[in-house]
Amino acid sequence: MHPPFRTVHHTASIVSICGGGATLRPGEISLAHRGVLFLDEFPEFRRDLLEALRQPLEDGRITVSRASGSVVYPCRVLLVAACNPCPCGWDGDPVERCTCSATERERYRRKISGPILDRIDLHLAVPRLLPEELVAVESEGGEPSAAIAARVRKAREIQRERWAGTGFTCNAELPERLVKRSLSLSPDVRPFLASMAERLRLSGRGISRVLKVSRTIADLAGSRDVEVPHVAEALAYRDGGEKR
Repeated sequence: MHPPFRTVHHTASIVSICGGGATLRPGEISLAHRGVLFLDEFPEFRRDLLEALRQPLEDGRITVSRASGSVVYPCRVLLVAACNPCPCGWDGDPVERCTCSATERERYRRKISGPILDRIDLHLAVPRLLPEELVAVESEGGEPSAAIAARVRKAREIQRERWAGTGFTCNAELPERLVKRSLSLSPDVRPFLASMAERLRLSGRGISRVLKVSRTIADLAGSRDVEVPHVAEALAYRDGGEKR
């Protein structure tokens, strides 16, 4: 049985995503439990809806309350959010010219709050492929998907064994209070991370999430300890442009 993959339009209501209604029912975030919740055009979602996702993304569960009662639904999801770099879509493009003003670009980016971004572990800029790249024969030399899938399965097994008996199944589920004392860190990691956290102005939550991603990178590499290169890679996936 495949994990669920739920995609939601940016005009969706809070009830459809978080759950509720006249008769209590789960929303898309719970229907995506143990799977993927894909939110395209992320900045176009209503601000109050995005803010309503903050605690469920942190806790892996959501409480839906109505006059008839309340229900707690599970919602441990892999959130994938996508958006354009600016309103016109061309900011940073090597060929096309962005027609947005600096004010428009800033207003667009501020539609997503710092606390929501803080709960997204990997921030990736995906450049547009040129037409010749889209029609080109797939290049050789990259790691085959089957090999990557095998490494992921092995890392998942390592994590299941690590957290056996704790109620957790993977690094991402580890609560913030347990992160720093539960992960095996090499001696150089703490001073390196402290220095980089100050430079990038990471919040406490951001530091914990960097450590969990670092632990996963180490698992994928088959490393017993989290080393500085693993943390450096995890930091590269964070947006350190503003205080979270």
